Amino acid sequence: MVIKSLPSTAFRLLLTATCLLSVVSCTPVPAQRDWTYADLRLLDPLDNTPTPSTDILAVYDRTVGSDLEIRIDLLDIPIIPDYDLSLHLITPGMDPTIFIPASGQPIVTPAQAGIQARVVRDPWLDTVTVRLNRLVIPQPFTLQVSSFIPGSSTPADETAPVRSDAPPPLARAPLLLAFWDTFPVTTPAQALRRWDGAHSGPRGERHGLSHVIEGAALYHIPLVLLDLKTPASLAALNYMGVLPQIQALCNQGLLVLPDVAYAEPAQVSLGFSRSAAAGFGLPASQFVYSASATLQSKYLAQFISLDDASHLSRSADARLIPLPAPADSQATIDGPSLDVRRQLVTAAFSADPSRLVVLGGDLPLSTWGNQDMAAPTFAWLAAHPWIHLLNGQDLLTFPLGSKKSLPAGGGDTSSPVETSTSPFLENLIRAPTGPLTVSAWQTWFMLTAPTSDEKLRTLRLNYYGQVGELLAAARWAKNPSAEVSCMDDLNSDGSPECILSSRNMYAVIDPRGGRLSNLFYLDASGPHQLVGPSSQFTVGLSDPSEWHPDLGEAADPTVISGAFNDGPDRWDVHASADNAALTFTSLDSTRQKTYILSDNGITVSYQGFGPVSVSIPLTVDPQAFYFGPVKYQSSPTPGMWTWGLANGLQVEVHSDALLSAQNFTDSQSFLPGPENPDQAYPGGHYLPFPLSVVTVQVNTDFSVQITIAK
Repeated sequence: MVIKSLPSTAFRLLLTATCLLSVVSCTPVPAQRDWTYADLRLLDPLDNTPTPSTDILAVYDRTVGSDLEIRIDLLDIPIIPDYDLSLHLITPGMDPTIFIPASGQPIVTPAQAGIQARVVRDPWLDTVTVRLNRLVIPQPFTLQVSSFIPGSSTPADETAPVRSDAPPPLARAPLLLAFWDTFPVTTPAQALRRWDGAHSGPRGERHGLSHVIEGAALYHIPLVLLDLKTPASLAALNYMGVLPQIQALCNQGLLVLPDVAYAEPAQVSLGFSRSAAAGFGLPASQFVYSASATLQSKYLAQFISLDDASHLSRSADARLIPLPAPADSQATIDGPSLDVRRQLVTAAFSADPSRLVVLGGDLPLSTWGNQDMAAPTFAWLAAHPWIHLLNGQDLLTFPLGSKKSLPAGGGDTSSPVETSTSPFLENLIRAPTGPLTVSAWQTWFMLTAPTSDEKLRTLRLNYYGQVGELLAAARWAKNPSAEVSCMDDLNSDGSPECILSSRNMYAVIDPRGGRLSNLFYLDASGPHQLVGPSSQFTVGLSDPSEWHPDLGEAADPTVISGAFNDGPDRWDVHASADNAALTFTSLDSTRQKTYILSDNGITVSYQGFGPVSVSIPLTVDPQAFYFGPVKYQSSPTPGMWTWGLANGLQVEVHSDALLSAQNFTDSQSFLPGPENPDQAYPGGHYLPFPLSVVTVQVNTDFSVQITIAK
């Protein structure tokens, strides 16, 4: 295929030069309606022609004012024509022929026919349009089109004769566009990169979901985004301010967003998918997609990989819709690849009405997300009305294949749940309902999400314990009580954690490092998480070469494993039940760290330390972020940092030490524009949603209070 895509300025210069060199008219077509299926007169099958530019695909005609327009679709044409065309018109009284050479002026015979032809070649859409004065051509007429290699008198391809008033051919090419791995993001940096990333495509080009969304909107092309309707994806799109685009396309019927079983157990993740969709204003779906390729019940149709990707099948009462087969290149800078075009023509001429073409695939690995390939490919598809682009309603009525096609595995590779983690799953299933259990499920789904990356699976195993700590807090919230103990192994790491609780505060502190891994608050509205590790939301952000699975929770160096983490050293612990306090003393007795609960918070005091810098990851009501529009805000004042929901609970961090903070919201002003590789994004850009990290730096004894803002 000849490369035809050029920058707009270069295109204009080249087009002007071509028009000056050639006598063939390159007059721009004035603004008018698009060519439609009603204008189509004939489809021509694929032929073994010497060049793609001589393979005729379709013929159209229509009247525009006093003009008669005849359009010919060719398989592929270059900018510099290398083909001749001949249009033979059979009319009462005369049978004129219009010969269009590769270069030079159109020739009309007989000359006395009084016909003048203007020719517009569009190498981007691979069409040739001939404009004639319809008043000198008796209507209706019969038309036959032939193509030639220049200098040859033998047609390379020739259509059957067709009447100008013939109805459109019944056969069309059914096409489904479906993508998975559409927007799996956990940080603003990932969201920007997946939306419109610089050098992020499979060939190092600009790439992202935005180019697919823009193509669908601009050219009215229906798409299926198989796994977009997860809490994390929808929350990120809402945060970026682009969710209205998604909602608008759904309302227009251009987006099919199935409910998603994005992790196991499927029924729980499906419930979360539906809840998040409702919270973000997206409709419930009659379609479902399972990342692990397990069949789901109670849906009219399921998208799944089938052993036959060209037909729909059935399982019980549900339609099974095939996922696209793997392909190196479907979208190109010239439009659909030649292989895709041939598939479409073959489908249009198939005697099997249930045959369809399914394109798309794993979006990050696909050329469809390429900035320079998406637009010309969408434009080409939209400009060829013999292609029937299937929407959701079409998929519910499209004929099933005559033979049953069996599931052949999903688009992703399922991540097995390790035997050592099964107690967490059992406890999740039995856990009391509430926001902390929701957070525990979210963490479980993040850690068990399907992946083919064996190293990531191994890394994740180090962080399952966070689920246990969240469930312990959920049980406390159901029956709050005061406790000071270091007896229970909440995260199943083989060592006990310390619990410091009252009727309205619950803290989990790990004696290794004396770090506050989790902090919760209970009021009349229910439990609220205030502090938690970044591994609750994501792991594996660092370079895989830096992963050390043998180091437990330190396996991923980017993980912030809780507040006041001074390192892996184990401390002696002294508990004081009367004062709701825990004191951690270094083994050499030179340093002490004391935690004391208050009615609405916790105070942490450091004694005997030299220069120290500690982080406090604030996770205020994180589940709210994932299930509906919320806004987080910060308020810095001398000696205090306030963070939380604009219309909800907020937390204050007080200290006599130097405070600084980074928030996931720090880079919001850069979204959703294209990623700029030369931009120095703030540190919060790389934090997991919805985290704020306060840093305390000091050279002497100090204390920090974390309290509920009044």
